[in-house]
Amino acid sequence: MDQDYVIAGLLLAIPTLVLLALPLYNRETPTFLGLPFFYWFQGLWLFIASLFYLIAARILVRRFGE
Repeated sequence: MDQDYVIAGLLLAIPTLVLLALPLYNRETPTFLGLPFFYWFQGLWLFIASLFYLIAARILVRRFGE
């Protein structure tokens, strides 16, 4: 298996698996700007996941061209 596929697959799987692990972040503390941990953790992962998806897309575009 090609290394680019493995890296892109991991970059796509990590945010999905983190957000599916609900018991890890299903709590109220610590709060941030008055928001419970549950909400700001998910909001933070929106940006992190977008970055991971962007990197994975760039790897695949470099592999296959446009």
